[in-house]
Amino acid sequence: MSTPTTSTVPLTTPRWRTRLLRADPQIGWEGRTWTSAVLEPGFAADQAIASWNADAGVAAHVEIRARDVDATWSEWLPLADWGEAGARRSPENASDDISDAANAAPFVDTDVLKAAPEHPFDAAQLRITLDGRDGGSSPLHLAAVSFTAPADAGPLEDDAAGGAVGAAAALQPLSQRAYPKRDDLGGGGPVWCSPTSLTMVLTAWGAEVPESPADAPDGTDPHVPWVARAVYDTTYVGTGNWSFNTAVAGTLGFDALVTRLPSLRDARALTDAGIPVVSSIRFADRTELPGADYEAPTGHLVVIRGFTPSGDVLVADPASPGGPEGLRTYPRAAFDTTWSRSRRTVYLVVPRGLELPDAPGDGAW
Repeated sequence: MSTPTTSTVPLTTPRWRTRLLRADPQIGWEGRTWTSAVLEPGFAADQAIASWNADAGVAAHVEIRARDVDATWSEWLPLADWGEAGARRSPENASDDISDAANAAPFVDTDVLKAAPEHPFDAAQLRITLDGRDGGSSPLHLAAVSFTAPADAGPLEDDAAGGAVGAAAALQPLSQRAYPKRDDLGGGGPVWCSPTSLTMVLTAWGAEVPESPADAPDGTDPHVPWVARAVYDTTYVGTGNWSFNTAVAGTLGFDALVTRLPSLRDARALTDAGIPVVSSIRFADRTELPGADYEAPTGHLVVIRGFTPSGDVLVADPASPGGPEGLRTYPRAAFDTTWSRSRRTVYLVVPRGLELPDAPGDGAW
């Protein structure tokens, strides 16, 4: 598809302060329960997203709590029941627990811990209780929390790069459109942007992803429906729970987490190191993202592969017809606008132990 390469750069772009803090998964065990150290981002946050990576087959109950800036801790809030595929769920009625001005407590909205209005938090803790752990080595490999808070808008920085390298260059486009609509697993291919994007990244790294050939039409990749089933959240009734997607990657031997990036320059630091970046975008009208042939009013996941010499964004887009059509170039400013609506949420998925490039600023990874 022919795609415009440059758009008018806005004077300012939304910004958030963001920091990711990792907990030590080896320290903090009492029997079957692990509790993280207090994680303090150094600023008052209004949102946080947790990530955890455990061995395949591990069942766990994941909780989170936050400390108000007045030093008051919230109660422990359910975040996930993590069991076998088909029995993984976020909290019941999460959307009904949204706080109002009379309630200062934070709440969980599917996969995001949110502060009550005018009650930000300055710390959080994770607690993970395993089902049936009998001692021995810890099956938990990674636990982290990404904190964000609004910041002043700033200019959209110009940047230049030299294409895609490493796993980002090896990534082969897949199309969610190749999979039919269905009554289960959130609705099937039309809404499988997250598992399709995750599959592209996993296979680019050479992962041995299981297959589900019975759910894959002839000529399609049988890994995608397996990933869709594995990340499916029975409460959310969909495959787009951010934390569940990275948790599934963790069961396959990856270091995988959800975080939020301050800018496209941070994404470039990762793609320059060969790391593809699954990114959450949203737009109600396709004219907002020149080159897109669809709308994504409730959100969509794509994979940033790199950048053009003029700074536009090289993307593998699962909402494409497939094949070379899936490798697209989106104008820098337009892409950043659609990405900023998720606070620039990303999945970072790398082989376990791979060293990431240095993170600028507060440390988004």
